[in-house]
Amino acid sequence: MGRPKIEEKSDKNDTVDVANSMDAKSEENQPEFKDFVRIFHYADRLSMILNILAFTCAIASGAALPLMTIVFGQFASKFTDFAGGSTDPSDFEGIVNEFVLWFIYLFVGRFVVTLTATLSITISGIRTTRSLRQAYFEHLLRTEIWYYDTAKDSSPAVQISTNATRINQGIAEKLVLIVQGLSMFFASFIVAISVQWKLALITLSVVPAMFIAIGICIAIDAPIEASIGRAYSNGASLAQEALASIKTVHAFSAQEGIIQKYDEYLAEAHRFGKKKIIPYGMSSGMIYFCIFSGNALAFWQGYRMFLSGEISAVGDVFTVVMCTVIASTSINIFFPQMAVVSTAVAAASEFFRTMDKPSELDPLSDAGEKPNQCTGDIELDNVSFSYPSRPSAKVLQGFTLSIPAGKTTALVGSSGSGKSTLVGLLERWYQPTGGCILLDGTDITKLNTKWLRSQISLVQQEPVLFQGTVFQNVAKGFLETQKSLSYDEQLRLVQEACKSSYAHDFIQALPQGYSTYLGERGGTLSGGQKQRVAIARSIVSDPKILLLDEATSALDPQAERVVQEALNHVSNSRTTIMIAHRLSTVKDADNIAVISNGSLVEQGTHEELIARQGSYAALVKAQNLHGNFGQSEEGPLINTEKGGDVPDEHLLTNPNSIIIDEKQASNDRDEIQSTKKRSIWGILYLILREQETIYPLLGIISFGCVIAAATHPAQAVLFSRLIEVFTPNSEPDPDAANFTALMFFVVALGNLVAYTIVGGLCVVVSQLVTHNYRSELFKRIINMDIEFFDQKENTSGALASNLMTVPNNLQELISINIFILLILIISLLASSGLALGYGWKLALVMIFAGLPTFIGAALVQLRLEAKMNDTNEARFSDSASLAVEAVGALRTVSSLTLEADLLMEYAENLRVILRRSAKTMVVSMSVYAFAQSVDFLVMALGFWYGSRLLASSEYTTEQFFVVFMSILLAGQGAAQFLAAAGSITRAKSAGTFLLDLRDKIPRIRETDDNRDNSLDGHEGVSLDKVDFTYPGRLSQVIRGVSMQISSGQFVAFVGHSGCGKSTLISLLERYYDPTSGEIRLGDENIQNFSPKTYRSQMSLVQQEPVLFQGTVSENIALGALQTPTEEEIYDAAKQANAYDFIISLPQGFNTPAGKHGTSFSGGQRQRIAIARALIRRPKVLLLDEATSALDTQSERLVQAALDTAGKMDGRTTIAVAHRLSTIRDADVIYVFANGKVIEVGSHTELQRQKGVYYEMCLAQSLDKSVDTDRADISS
Repeated sequence: MGRPKIEEKSDKNDTVDVANSMDAKSEENQPEFKDFVRIFHYADRLSMILNILAFTCAIASGAALPLMTIVFGQFASKFTDFAGGSTDPSDFEGIVNEFVLWFIYLFVGRFVVTLTATLSITISGIRTTRSLRQAYFEHLLRTEIWYYDTAKDSSPAVQISTNATRINQGIAEKLVLIVQGLSMFFASFIVAISVQWKLALITLSVVPAMFIAIGICIAIDAPIEASIGRAYSNGASLAQEALASIKTVHAFSAQEGIIQKYDEYLAEAHRFGKKKIIPYGMSSGMIYFCIFSGNALAFWQGYRMFLSGEISAVGDVFTVVMCTVIASTSINIFFPQMAVVSTAVAAASEFFRTMDKPSELDPLSDAGEKPNQCTGDIELDNVSFSYPSRPSAKVLQGFTLSIPAGKTTALVGSSGSGKSTLVGLLERWYQPTGGCILLDGTDITKLNTKWLRSQISLVQQEPVLFQGTVFQNVAKGFLETQKSLSYDEQLRLVQEACKSSYAHDFIQALPQGYSTYLGERGGTLSGGQKQRVAIARSIVSDPKILLLDEATSALDPQAERVVQEALNHVSNSRTTIMIAHRLSTVKDADNIAVISNGSLVEQGTHEELIARQGSYAALVKAQNLHGNFGQSEEGPLINTEKGGDVPDEHLLTNPNSIIIDEKQASNDRDEIQSTKKRSIWGILYLILREQETIYPLLGIISFGCVIAAATHPAQAVLFSRLIEVFTPNSEPDPDAANFTALMFFVVALGNLVAYTIVGGLCVVVSQLVTHNYRSELFKRIINMDIEFFDQKENTSGALASNLMTVPNNLQELISINIFILLILIISLLASSGLALGYGWKLALVMIFAGLPTFIGAALVQLRLEAKMNDTNEARFSDSASLAVEAVGALRTVSSLTLEADLLMEYAENLRVILRRSAKTMVVSMSVYAFAQSVDFLVMALGFWYGSRLLASSEYTTEQFFVVFMSILLAGQGAAQFLAAAGSITRAKSAGTFLLDLRDKIPRIRETDDNRDNSLDGHEGVSLDKVDFTYPGRLSQVIRGVSMQISSGQFVAFVGHSGCGKSTLISLLERYYDPTSGEIRLGDENIQNFSPKTYRSQMSLVQQEPVLFQGTVSENIALGALQTPTEEEIYDAAKQANAYDFIISLPQGFNTPAGKHGTSFSGGQRQRIAIARALIRRPKVLLLDEATSALDTQSERLVQAALDTAGKMDGRTTIAVAHRLSTIRDADVIYVFANGKVIEVGSHTELQRQKGVYYEMCLAQSLDKSVDTDRADISS
């Protein structure tokens, strides 16, 4: 949370607590290699065939270079024979031509097997991780609802994007490189043994030490990586929650506190990351030391065996030593990938840790009875219940109620009395702890879950819509039989349902009608519009049982009345259970059950309960609004023929509501997402330029890179010495041989030092850099304008996914990969320089034959990889967003039995990835395979041309071998560049995202001009000819609104859904700035104040209350400008009428709120949100339907508290309300329609006008027969 906890703890102690917690977790569920193997259980038959084919071809590809050493060794023997004078020049050229053909054959063979391997493993990897993603998503949908109330697992965005991507890398491109590298490694020794077993076995003695080093590295790294992953997952969960509720975060200027909490998770990950330095440094150094020590040993022992006659052909020694060199090269191929596999193991363990949690209730299972028909007779028999998160708190106690089929039963009572809990039990989100629930005489636990939920339609208090069109949202309520109908028939059913829910007219007014796209959670509609679409979705299936949990709470009086009539109509012949605080909606129910403290206190019809003068009658009296006007209750509805009174339903009160046309929408997105063309080198330069604090480390690493790079040209010189020493007919020179062997050992020591430095310090650098960028990304995203979050591509799920993948991709580049690339570049330059210095003719031929080809292939592949990566990332982001949205709305998903549909949609999103990237993938892999094989052609050319230079005596032996080996070894190293192409392209996309984000400067932000402007002396709010159109749209929402709100006034905005009331609240909160006109605080334009300063004097309570993970006290404290005391938190809770229910909880104010506050009822969440607003002690209180979720008693108490709070310290209160009883005492009431003010006055003045407001009051009159103490408006 953004504010410190009530308990007095220093930041240091907090960090220690987090660290200890993480250490404790790291001891549990340690990642194991069996989790990595388990991934392949999700590979289907085709994927397994592709895997086998890929591994086979990777083995063949890896074996190509060792096989080349046989040819090379034989050539060396022929060469020494030629150098010794035993072979004629003409014969020598013919022999060389034969060897050249062998190199061409090897080129063709390696190209084919490399292409087959990479293409097969890429396709298999995508298919396997697709199955794994689907299985994970399916598990999320199968898991019981109550699990998510307290779950602390990684957010779906993290698991389904970041961890799945890590797994894909570990089982696809990186795995095939490991197989290829290992094949190269072992094939080198197999070839060496077959050529000279004794010398090979002596050289092989270094292998155990090398693999012990690798084993130690993986064993130490895996648990560290798991701990890092958990810390990042916790941070991502926090970030996702904050981004999903970004308006609340901005309203309370909570960015800084949430960023601080997020940074704590990053600091914890960084603490674990630094532990990688020792295993990575020592293992890297030891591996290269062992390999080059093997070279020294092979050379030293080989010469001794040559002198003793055990080795007759110099080519045998050359082959063995070359195999050792190739083995060392293979380490560069597979060792960097071992870290990726280690990360994949940790990611897989995290995946399976969640997936292995059993689910007692499976909504996708066929188990359970499926009766042929459902009558709808419900019995609750002695039901008791406690939430799993609060087992000691009884929510229901011995509750018994009969709900007859075909009748309407209403449940009323105070917030937290257990009404909505009954909905959860009927939907089987929870299981009763005692008693049973019967449907048509059958215990619902014996019924098939999907069948049960398909008989029930639910409209919740806080309606949840999904991304997609209006039609798609309503159609989600279809039964299986309806889903098979034609589109025209489905559209007819959707339109009929929307007409019944009073939604058809405003939908038709949209430019694209039922095809209009709705944003995340239906955010492009007003609250009332969302509610009507949700009601249409619930009745489109003609359900047997209808559950209405405050179904009309978000509607204006006229819409409520019409929709209520529609609901009354559709309730005929079906069982209807209505939960309501607004009793006007339940007065016609066949039976009204009054619930208090989890027990049934009375029941009967409206008239019967009024006659008893009990609890229900008291509630009715409290809700009566006005006196007798001398007209019947059924007063006239608003005449929709009157021009000025028509609610302009097409004026949606959120952005993106009007899609102008595809071209315009595309242009808007392009403008907002305009990206500069950036090269990977430019991105890398910018990144490194910003790392001034680690320049000393980068200098040390660069020094290590230089030492490591020098080993390649040094080897070339040493190999030329080897040829000279082994040349026949020359005098034995043990001293020269020993010295050369010693130099190989010196090279080994140099590699030990160099790679220990590079391997160890690059971990520190990559961890630090990505830590900084991860923090920067979150800071920039959370501080973006609300306009930024309104864009389709910037859903909370997509942004949370990017928040994980972008830094990870940057880390993949700024790790050992970039430094190995630096080593290769230095080596290439040094080797080329050495070659040119020794023999420029052969050097130029080999360099210009190989380098342009290689560089061209590299550039083409990078471009193709970047294109494919961007396409795949976008699609994966969309799929992650779908998963996040589904899990975040799991109650709605389960009630609509959408699990199977969502799985199909998710699977289709993933299937598209392979189809759309297939062509690019084939071309990219072909280029990669060519680049990996072209060195054979370069060698063939080098042999052919070099042999002619030798035959003509233009070159000496030393010249030829120094040049040839320099280019050969440099080329072998350079080929590894393409092995990192995937990492480079992902890093390019990540860097582009980061830099583009920097270019997006929020319009509403703190600047030098407004930072120091004080609010002192600025009182009262005024609007002067304010017009507003949402960014990128054409439809005007606010039209020429002017008003003067004096300090201390209570002002109310009323009007029908979609008329612009909530938009005006958004403008007052400075979520947006007016298109024209001004909003002033005192006589100063509010744009002249920094957003934080301006919002510090305001508090907002929204229609749909938003709570965050953390305790109740932390949620209330979020609203405070400074760290509050316990007493201040308690006082705020008392003012909001929340104190009593909070202290009744088992943990009181330290009770966890759960994700999105799901541990509490809607009314309880609203009261905590009001307490959060009041603790701020604002000068301006903005109430957007602040009491809509409260029961009558709580509403009266909270309203009294708000009235009192509004009069304190000259506080100004601005309220948006549909429930007119909450604003009747307002000093001024503004009535809106069409984005304009059409009536202004006090309650009494507006009643006398008998206009729109008067008719709204009539619509809310409850019962004229009740004896109430009400004011006579005539007085």
